[in-house]
Amino acid sequence: MKKQIVIVLALLCSSVATFSMSKPANAQLGRSLVGPSVEFGNGQTVFGIDSKFGISDNLSLRPFVYFPNGGTKFGTGLTYDINLKNNANALQLTPFVGASIDFNTGDGNTTTNFGLVGGVDLDLTDSLQLKGAVNVPLNNDRDRTVVVSVGAGFRF
Repeated sequence: MKKQIVIVLALLCSSVATFSMSKPANAQLGRSLVGPSVEFGNGQTVFGIDSKFGISDNLSLRPFVYFPNGGTKFGTGLTYDINLKNNANALQLTPFVGASIDFNTGDGNTTTNFGLVGGVDLDLTDSLQLKGAVNVPLNNDRDRTVVVSVGAGFRF
């Protein structure tokens, strides 16, 4: 777990350096990104990595991996992205809604969970984007609660 925390901290420091050297954001739909993320829910604060791969102007695949106590959580979401533009035609805010599936491993068993996901991407620069999301589980598993995640993404 300490190794993952060091990796996440290194990625966050890189995001600060990238933000300080980048120019203002321009509209760039469908670009991919990856970066560190923190998830709050199910009685834990968990570090991980989120990503986004633009399938089209309005569809994105959002794979993720988190490292909760005693296991690993990985999966993906498929979202519809609502592209909002400001007066200068630069993409600043992109709300999204969709569905997700995740797999939790640990303690000798694996569980599969389905959920609804919604959130917003905020373009800071051409190479840095912030993300906030809420995942609402659809399973009847009493141990699953609403999860909130926040993170940064580096475009490539």
